[in-house]
Amino acid sequence: MTKIFIEAEKRDTPEHYFLQSIINVFFPEKDVDFIYMKGIGNLFNQAIINQIKLAQETGEQVIVIVDADTVAKGYGYNKRKEEIEKGMATNSISFSYFIYPNNNDNGDVETLMEAAALYAPNKVFFDCYNDYEICLRGVKDDNGESIYNIPNLKGKVYAYAAAQTIYDTQQKQRKPLIKKMSGGNWLFDNKDYWNLNVDVLQPLKDFLKENLK
Repeated sequence: MTKIFIEAEKRDTPEHYFLQSIINVFFPEKDVDFIYMKGIGNLFNQAIINQIKLAQETGEQVIVIVDADTVAKGYGYNKRKEEIEKGMATNSISFSYFIYPNNNDNGDVETLMEAAALYAPNKVFFDCYNDYEICLRGVKDDNGESIYNIPNLKGKVYAYAAAQTIYDTQQKQRKPLIKKMSGGNWLFDNKDYWNLNVDVLQPLKDFLKENLK
């Protein structure tokens, strides 16, 4: 059994379903249990530390997976890694960890989701979305500043999931796929919408291969 500590607040989130799909597809024999930390800021809270230590004392594997985020947000890969290493030393605890997107660069889990979508059959969505972003950026006020806010990467990936449709054989018409999903379950294992074989996912899969017990 491997305990996987992630930033998500609860099970019904895209991060959980994304990781679960990767594990189901590539490591179906592995037994995992997700622990939802409700934010990276809680990683070294006493309650989380106690859960990690208890799991390790009972022979369970513990891994932590978090976002690097960006320098613009006050973090980035280097600072996130430094923070985790310092936290482990301060709290006399040790565990394997992976920092999205690839244990080396700035970014987050949505970086990987976007890549999985870009190389799926629905790539035309991004051509349309790029036109949408360009159009919004072109609308400016009298001072030459853009009037509209451009959605961040998380908003972009959500828009992709929300735009997908599926043919309802009973009603004989296409229906928004997101209405058939549970919470953040965006069907990451469905090859019509996501490609989990893209190269950018390899560092994460390599980490899971090495650390899932």
